Amino acid sequence: MCLGHSLKTKQMKQMYANLLQLDRPFYEVHEDGYDPLLSIVRFWDGYPLAAIREYLIAFNRALADGGAAVQTKNETINHAIFCADVLRVLIAYFLTHSRNIDVRTINLSKLEANDQEIKLTKKIHDFFQRINHSNTYDDETSKKNF
Repeated sequence: MCLGHSLKTKQMKQMYANLLQLDRPFYEVHEDGYDPLLSIVRFWDGYPLAAIREYLIAFNRALADGGAAVQTKNETINHAIFCADVLRVLIAYFLTHSRNIDVRTINLSKLEANDQEIKLTKKIHDFFQRINHSNTYDDETSKKNF
């Protein structure tokens, strides 16, 4: 890397360092060495599905109570970082799709944990489907008996 390029990259970083947290992901994709696959890996390594669900539950609660719940500064920072990371991964997925980049080469370290979460929710889903089907059957049977 030449010195001029390094200086230009440093100036670019300084220029957008003050941008809003949710603006940065749009500019980062233009940096030399940006790799959407790496952004995807970093996201999934940092956020297992259970953690993503917890963030979304917290956001939903905050919306439901009109922001009345008091958050610590650390929670606020973590939520802002999460939002930026979600935007980063969405942009990365968009770029892989629009540029026809093969995502099958990605090796996700949290794949097993996320797979377990999906399997658990499948069992819960199937359980409620059986109950629902049983109740529907019972309702239809009782209607026919009248």
